[in-house]
Amino acid sequence: MLFPIFVREGRSRKRYKAGYIDRRGRVVVEPIYDHAYPFREGLASVRSNDLWSAINLRGEVVVPPVSAGPLAFTEGLTEYRVKGKVGVLDRQGHTVVAPLFKSISHFSGGLACFTSGELYGFMDNNGRQVIPPFFEDARAFSEGLAAVKSSGKWGYISPTGAMAIEARFDCAQSMAGPFRHGLARVASDGKWGYIDRTGAFVILPQFEMAYEFREGIADVQLQKRRGYIDTSGKLIVPASFLWGKSFSEGLASVSVGSGKAHSSVAEACEVGFIDRSGAFVLRPQFLAAGRFQGGVCLVETQKDIGYINRSGEFVWKNGWVEFGDFDPLHLLPPAQS
Repeated sequence: MLFPIFVREGRSRKRYKAGYIDRRGRVVVEPIYDHAYPFREGLASVRSNDLWSAINLRGEVVVPPVSAGPLAFTEGLTEYRVKGKVGVLDRQGHTVVAPLFKSISHFSGGLACFTSGELYGFMDNNGRQVIPPFFEDARAFSEGLAAVKSSGKWGYISPTGAMAIEARFDCAQSMAGPFRHGLARVASDGKWGYIDRTGAFVILPQFEMAYEFREGIADVQLQKRRGYIDTSGKLIVPASFLWGKSFSEGLASVSVGSGKAHSSVAEACEVGFIDRSGAFVLRPQFLAAGRFQGGVCLVETQKDIGYINRSGEFVWKNGWVEFGDFDPLHLLPPAQS
C-alpha cells in the first residue's frame, strides 16, 4: 500500500507537489503531481494541469489524464468528468459509459445510481439503464439495498427496482444512509436511528445525527457533541467530543475542542486518537487528522504535515500545506487498497 504526500514548494502553504510513500516513509512515487488521492483497488488518481489520471503501485500511468475530476475505482470502474458531464471508465481507461450524465455513483453489486435531468435511476456495469430514472433522489447500493427518495420520503429498493422498505422516512435536508453491518441510519420525527433490512428500527430514533457503522461502531451526535455506539445501540463512548471520525484499524480521531475561536495555532491542536473504549491512545496534539490505513495516518501539526504510526511517531513529514480533504474517499464503501 502507498500513501499520498504533499511537499511544499517554497514558502507558500498553498503551493505543493504530490507523490507517494510506503508505510515506512520511503518515497516510491516522486512528488511531481499537482494533487494526489489515496490508492483504492490498486490504483490512485493524480492531477496534472487540471486533468486527472490514474497510476498503479509502481507509479505507472494506466489511465491517461482525461477527467476533470478525480478517479475512484470500485468494482474496477470509476466515474470521470468531461465538460461538466459524467461517464464511466474501466481500469485500462476504456470508456464503458460515455459522459452524458449529471452524476454517477460508485458501483456496488454491478449497479450504480445516475442522474438524468432531475431524476435518479440505476445502470449496470455495461451502462444499460436497468432501473429507469424516476426517483427524486437516490444513493448507491449497499449490502443489496439502495436508498431512494419518493414523494419526499426515503426508503430502499432491491436490485430489481422493487421497494424493499417502504419510503416513509423523513430525513429533512439530509439523506438515508447506506447499509453497513446490516444497519442503515434514517430519521423519524427529527431524530436519527438505525433500521435493519426489514425496515424495523433496531436502534430507536434518539440522535441529533447518526453516521455509518465501521468496524461495528458508529459515531452519533447528542447535544451537539459526538460519541460512539455499538450495533446494539449502546453508547460505548460518551458524547463528549466536538467531532469524531469513524473507526479504522481500531482507532478514531476526535476533537476535544469547544467550537470557540482560538487565540493561537497551538491552542487549536485539539485532535487526538481514541480506542474502542474511548481512552486516548494518542493525546490531543494535532490540528487535523485522517483515518489509520495500513498502520499509518495523515496528520497535521502546528508546523508540519505527515504520517504517523500507531505510536504517534512520524514516519514521514514535511512543512504544512493547505491541500484539502484528509480523507477524500470516506464516503465510499471500505476497500482493501
